[in-house]
Amino acid sequence: MTVPRSQLAVLQIIMLVLLMSGCDPAETEKAADSTRIRTVAVKRTEEQALPVVVSAVGRLAPNRSVWVAAEVSGTVTHRHVDLGHAVSHREELVRLDATDYQLALSEARANLSAAEARYAVARKSYDRAGQLASEDVVTQEAYDRFEGEYRIGRATVNQLKAIVEIAERRYGKTRITAPFEGHILSQNVEAGQLVNVGEPLLHVGDLDPMRVVVYLNETDHVGLDRADPVTVVVDAFGDRSFEGRIDRIGIDADPRTNTFAAEILVDNSELTLKSGLTARVDVITDTIPKALMIPQSCLLFRGDRTEVFVVTDTNHAAVRTVTVGQVDGGDVNILEGLSAGERLVTSGGQYLKDGDPVRVEGGSGERVE
Repeated sequence: MTVPRSQLAVLQIIMLVLLMSGCDPAETEKAADSTRIRTVAVKRTEEQALPVVVSAVGRLAPNRSVWVAAEVSGTVTHRHVDLGHAVSHREELVRLDATDYQLALSEARANLSAAEARYAVARKSYDRAGQLASEDVVTQEAYDRFEGEYRIGRATVNQLKAIVEIAERRYGKTRITAPFEGHILSQNVEAGQLVNVGEPLLHVGDLDPMRVVVYLNETDHVGLDRADPVTVVVDAFGDRSFEGRIDRIGIDADPRTNTFAAEILVDNSELTLKSGLTARVDVITDTIPKALMIPQSCLLFRGDRTEVFVVTDTNHAAVRTVTVGQVDGGDVNILEGLSAGERLVTSGGQYLKDGDPVRVEGGSGERVE
């Protein structure tokens, strides 16, 4: 199709005007954006007391626990407790067949009785020989013989008394008892089983209080004190917390991990806590009296810098490069770069540039976050 000369001339004039004006749509949009007033929410920064908390994770364990073992060999005739049973101190847990030990004890006592009888005769003979020797009625040789029999008789009695005591102890060990008040954590014995000396039979644990062992790095360890408040949170119970106390603080670092052990006791009078549950321990080692806390959501991470925006008195955005410290929940402590009383941008900061004009949401006041 042929364009009329009159229309072609008009199109050429329009294109020439556009070229001479130098209009760039992108630059026009950028210029408009620089004059746009952003609406932001702000919050006045203020100082507050900040507890310095050392946190660690461990597992609950009995305050003390032992495997009760057999001290003599024998066949189990009775097992009086089962898994989970509460036991008192010296309560009988297991009974072994005591027949052989009872016979050995009876034999030892009989031997002792016979020896005591012979010793009594020897002592009387020795005493009589001593009286007669002073009157020169018996020879020195006879006196020495009576004295020897007396001394042998006395030694034999003492020896047999020891044998009786050993037999009594061995007989008593056929009754296996609890070393302390606690609960049966596990068992490894049944009636009719033949057990040997040293064989573990029952695991007894003291569950009140419970113990948590945690491991701290050297920085956290040096600030630890036995009087520090302790809170223990057990994952199995959600957000429920338990009061704890520091029982032991290690003084020798583990060479493999370079950490120090600390042991925490947790009251368990209701036996709610169970051995093996995961526990999070929070220890307040110090308090920062004037800590500047801001929401973590206000932080902007740009390259190797951490920034926040504040609103100046002239309602312009001003950027601050900050140094952050301890995190407490959703807030973070600002160590450098921000002062108390400034209007911190809590919403809308991701769209700001230094010097942008802003409008504070709600007028000249602040929206409290």
